[in-house]
Amino acid sequence: MSWLLGAGMGFLRGGPLGALVGGTIQHFFSKKVLKRITQSFPGVVDQGTFVTCLVVILTKIGSTKGTLQPSQVQVLHKFFIKNLSYELEELKFIDKAIAETQRLNPDLPPFVKQYRKASENNYGLLLLALTYQIALTGDALTKETQELIDRLAETLEISYQEHDGIRQKYSLGNTRNPYTILGIDYSADGEKIKKAYRQKVGKYHPDRVAHLGDEDVEDAHIRFLEIQKAFEALEKIHKL
Repeated sequence: MSWLLGAGMGFLRGGPLGALVGGTIQHFFSKKVLKRITQSFPGVVDQGTFVTCLVVILTKIGSTKGTLQPSQVQVLHKFFIKNLSYELEELKFIDKAIAETQRLNPDLPPFVKQYRKASENNYGLLLLALTYQIALTGDALTKETQELIDRLAETLEISYQEHDGIRQKYSLGNTRNPYTILGIDYSADGEKIKKAYRQKVGKYHPDRVAHLGDEDVEDAHIRFLEIQKAFEALEKIHKL
């Protein structure tokens, strides 16, 4: 019986993570390993859950095109060797977690939620950076993967500016977010946001494009709705 199944399928179906972590999984964490996790990642209150969720999330992100490639597994190994001085026997747990995640293909959001809880909302940027490492190493940064990473960043409550800061480290352009859609800096104040919105929405307003062909009108309508949605998001952030 696999360690995930042995510890309980309840969590994978939406049940508590305690069913997964509380059983077999703790067998893989000696007091020595738990101490190293605490020392390397201060603020983590549940080391077993933290490591498990980290592996599950990265496996899900990296395997959107299929199974995790050996080069991607190496990224995970290097992380645990460098940061936690993992040895061969301890890396076997990582490999087992990867294999079971790919076999069972659990939903991602519950693991992200429990990762935040286990780390007390620390190490979100670390996780986001690792997702890009995994995706880029496996040439798996597809549109689908990027959308998954974007949702991950949102769930982790990482700001658009912080997210783009991570992307810049990997020579990637900015994400398509409310700021970039309106063509404004992250430092823009309320007046600049409103001005940019009026200019953009006016350009694609249905009355302004009615004389164009059907295809252009449809494209303009999509942009119009996108601009409205971007402004609504910034209204909430800046309380406009």
